[in-house]
Amino acid sequence: MADHQVLYRRWRPLTFSEVVGQEMVVTALRNQVKQGRLSHAYLFCGSRGTGKTSCAKILARAANCTDPRDGDACGECESCRRMGDESSFDILEYDAASNSKVEQMREILESVQYPPQFGRYKVFIIDEVHMLTNNAFNALLKTLEEPPAYMIFILATTEPHKVPATILSRCQRYDFGRIPAAQIRDRLRQAADREGITSTDGALMQIARAAEGGMRDALSILDMCIGYGQDVDETLVSHVLGTSDRSFLFRFTEGLVNEDAEEVIRCVDELMNAGHEPAVFARELAGHLRLLLVARCAPDHLADMMDLSDDAAQQYIGQAQTASESRLMSMLDIFLGVDGALRYAASPRFALESAALHACLRTGETDTAALLDRVRELESALRDLKGRIESGAIQTRVPAPAEKPADAPAPTETKQGTSPEQTADKTMTQIWKQAIAGLAKTDPGLFALANQIRLVSAEDYTFRWAPASEDSAAAGFFTRPERAARMEEVLTMAAGEQCRFVPEHRERAEQPRSAQSMDDLFETFGRENVIVQDS
Repeated sequence: MADHQVLYRRWRPLTFSEVVGQEMVVTALRNQVKQGRLSHAYLFCGSRGTGKTSCAKILARAANCTDPRDGDACGECESCRRMGDESSFDILEYDAASNSKVEQMREILESVQYPPQFGRYKVFIIDEVHMLTNNAFNALLKTLEEPPAYMIFILATTEPHKVPATILSRCQRYDFGRIPAAQIRDRLRQAADREGITSTDGALMQIARAAEGGMRDALSILDMCIGYGQDVDETLVSHVLGTSDRSFLFRFTEGLVNEDAEEVIRCVDELMNAGHEPAVFARELAGHLRLLLVARCAPDHLADMMDLSDDAAQQYIGQAQTASESRLMSMLDIFLGVDGALRYAASPRFALESAALHACLRTGETDTAALLDRVRELESALRDLKGRIESGAIQTRVPAPAEKPADAPAPTETKQGTSPEQTADKTMTQIWKQAIAGLAKTDPGLFALANQIRLVSAEDYTFRWAPASEDSAAAGFFTRPERAARMEEVLTMAAGEQCRFVPEHRERAEQPRSAQSMDDLFETFGRENVIVQDS
């Protein structure tokens, strides 16, 4: 059986034309090869898996090719054939992470004095060059100052800020950016089709996002998925990555926005029972909140900036409208900071639950951010109410009843057998029921608490309430000013008139005993004072 080669090695680009997502770098290097204006030292910077080492090898082959074609190696000459089967000694690759000492660097640089065997240049590719010690950098600097005409140094690093300025000043620097998710998806589609793998666009896009701009990581994830079978879909990718599907993230975020602590705890329990890592979920949720924040601030550009389909973008925009920018930023800060806590927590589940409840239950009296957020929500609701009044969507006044003549007798009952006071009270009750029913769609959490109180009286748009039972938690909830203001806003929207929402205070004074009951006592026991003595 032939030796298996992993996808990221089998699909490593061999020419500049095959490099994905680095158009500016490829154009510059290709032109230097075509014009014969190669530098003696290059510095390739960028995150992992973006093509630094691949471009270094492509440049080395093109520089030594005897018949380059449009800046690419021909692949047919003797130099190209030797470099293709990795038998050429004109390209030397070193890992600075394992050869970081000055003694090792000196041994490597001793081969500089020997000219190339078959090509025109001898190319040194030093990967992770930032790992060299100061003495090793000094030894390399001596060679970079006065290199032989046949020498080309290509230094690659993920942390250019750690490279000394004396080295940077002697190199041509090229920065490799992260590859867009759409281009990674297209490359994965080519690999999957060539390997005979059935895959969905959603699964490939999910892999592309998880790779975070690195083509090598994306191909490695696809290779792992292929190990489970020849069909790659979103469920399989989520299982391989240990991540949650999009619907779960939307449900969890809905619980946070609605301050539904019970739903949030239930979701965490479901997450842990499914075997997901809390740290991975925290990063996913932070990414989800980031998307919601972008959807809130720039909804028209969400699909293009985040590589989303139109349907997915509309789903994010819809949920983003349920929370303000400050609320989303507050929750995002919480889950960005929980990553470090999860790393050192004795129980990662407790840390995740604590962060989720902090993001959900923002009702503390000292929570200034929550109060400011509530003020913004009320201002937005008032602006909406004002706009509806100005547009005529609702009436500003309820029509007053017609005045009766002064000598007309006051009716005791209406034609239907109901007094005017009872009719007005019935109207207020209808307003109350309409407002509570509206909460079921707009604010399910507040609707659940509103069902724990009862309407005591309603007169002149003043609604007095009391807890439905002595152990109800709604009493403490609705006595807070911001909660009462929210209920007044809902009632005002239903009535078209400014309403008040106040608790009913009952004075429990003892009732005086009636005179008749006292006479009965005197008749039974007499009116004379009685002295009671121990016998």
